[in-house]
Amino acid sequence: MTSCKQKVSRLALYLSSIGISLVASGSSYKQLLAGLQQQYDELPIDQRKLARLTGRRLIKTLGSIRTALTSLPLTIVLQDQKVSSAPVASRTKTRAEIFAIISRRWSALTPPCPSCRMGNGYPKRSWPTREWADEVRARQHDRATLNVFACPVQPGYWHLGHIGRRTVAPSKAKEICFHSIPPSQLPATSMETGGHV
Repeated sequence: MTSCKQKVSRLALYLSSIGISLVASGSSYKQLLAGLQQQYDELPIDQRKLARLTGRRLIKTLGSIRTALTSLPLTIVLQDQKVSSAPVASRTKTRAEIFAIISRRWSALTPPCPSCRMGNGYPKRSWPTREWADEVRARQHDRATLNVFACPVQPGYWHLGHIGRRTVAPSKAKEICFHSIPPSQLPATSMETGGHV
């Protein structure tokens, strides 16, 4: 028996040993396993524990999963698989939901700014120290166009922001971009050729 078949058999035994009808759908053992696993996971913890305990006792008493399964009256409810011709569009997330997903990864020490906004309209992330903001800026893929600046609304907090491409002349952009890095730490590549020698 393959490992997928074994898992299907074991879960079927666990569920049926405590009198739960099996809901099976799918044309492969992987799909059956996914359905049975979901059915098993939806049980309360105490019922799962009882199912495992009862199923394992049956296996130990009868010698194998197959023998234990044949000794139980199995009730299997087959679900029809509906094939839809047109894909169903999932509900799109609102801007608030999208920002909630983004900000979930943020530390409580770096809260969203109540006033400053990114280019897409979402609140900017606030850094409590300039050093921390500089460290984060150094790890960004677009650090050449990022600038660290003090938040005008929250004293003591810092933001990262892109240098305006339309409002700053190219020669000024290089000066602004690298003002926080001492010249001795700048790479020795030519800026006019885009870093290519």
